[in-house]
Amino acid sequence: MYSAGEAARRLGVRLITIQRWDRDGKLRVIRTVGGKRRISASEIERLLGSSEPSDERRVLAVYGRVSSHEQKARGDLSRQVAQVRETMVSRGWRDIVEITDVASGLSDKRQGLIRLMEMARQGRITDIAISYRDRLTRFGFGYLKSFFSGYGVAIHVVDSEDDKKSLQGDYKIRLTDRLVRGADKCQVGIKAVPPKQFWKLRESCLRKKGSTVRASI
Repeated sequence: MYSAGEAARRLGVRLITIQRWDRDGKLRVIRTVGGKRRISASEIERLLGSSEPSDERRVLAVYGRVSSHEQKARGDLSRQVAQVRETMVSRGWRDIVEITDVASGLSDKRQGLIRLMEMARQGRITDIAISYRDRLTRFGFGYLKSFFSGYGVAIHVVDSEDDKKSLQGDYKIRLTDRLVRGADKCQVGIKAVPPKQFWKLRESCLRKKGSTVRASI
């Protein structure tokens, strides 16, 4: 048995379409005790073999994120989104929307991500494309994947770049920013702080009276 979201993904339609087919009697649905829709494998196969054309179009959301306005000013965000969009267009996608955030990947208050989740709930998107997993979230990617899957939305990770390399780049920028802005009496005269050096610098700064340093990814 498939949930409504899983059935939508297998059939290549939006969740709202499954709900409408149920109301219109085009789809044989079993209801659980809790009122959830369940669709049998045989029903999925029946619809996949149906000659009735689908009136639904797939809508892709390209999501991009950088951690700082400095990165955005350098054009990192626009390049990231453009590269993902170009890749997905080459795969045949045409109906594409772009959603971005300038915030930490640990933040749960990102307006772009909130909008993305709301669009999934409303059945306004069928797929999401990101350059690599940590653009969507630093930790807990599986939870978000399950959330979107529940609404029939698939996630495409299109970039082969190592997540660790990306994390290190963000880490250096954010740690440098915190060191310079947070330690009033400890000025760090470099533009990038590798993670392995951060803790030594942090201890040195904290020994200076009045200095405060925080790590932020």
